[in-house]
Amino acid sequence: MQNKRAVLSDFDGTITRTDVAEAILDTFAPSEWREIEELYRARKIGTRESMVRQFALVRARQEELLRFVDRVAVIDETFRDFVDFCKRRGFVLEIVSEGLDFYVQHLLQKWDVRVPVRTNRAIFEGGHVRIEYPWADGTCTLCGTCKLLRLFELRAQGYRTAYIGNGHSDICPAIEADLVFAKSELAELCREEEIDFTPFDRFSDVQRGLRAWA
Repeated sequence: MQNKRAVLSDFDGTITRTDVAEAILDTFAPSEWREIEELYRARKIGTRESMVRQFALVRARQEELLRFVDRVAVIDETFRDFVDFCKRRGFVLEIVSEGLDFYVQHLLQKWDVRVPVRTNRAIFEGGHVRIEYPWADGTCTLCGTCKLLRLFELRAQGYRTAYIGNGHSDICPAIEADLVFAKSELAELCREEEIDFTPFDRFSDVQRGLRAWA
């Protein structure tokens, strides 16, 4: 089959207008989480290690966190139209996230968005959060959800792939994607690494950019 197209999107700060994981850490973890974040942004530790260390600082039950998430998480209001656009065009659309399943799945259900998701798994044990990685690459210890692995799987199936993201964990798939839509930190990284990309703010911008994708 010719002209097979797939679109992979990050979640936190991309589909949502704010980074939900960072909002949780800001509210429910001591300030030490930001020191860990600086190590991650300096590429001294990977996403997997940073998340384990950061969420180990969180002291809250799942129900409390979800009530907080309901108050602070805001969807990009153009994303639902984008989902419909991909369906009309026959594009495969999937979410690949370094966030945690308990809030990603909760928010997608709340917003009535039905898109396949790969994300990390949160296990709540006595007020503590333990993280599991069902979508990790066994040959790499840097990321929890290997976004690049999903891109390679789609490529092996004959798909050309567009990638949409905003942060450090999006750089690996951005290097390999056929099209890249980037904002915030990912846009800065693409400039540093001389990766071609289209800047965007909302998914309506991405939709316009994909209309002529042939």
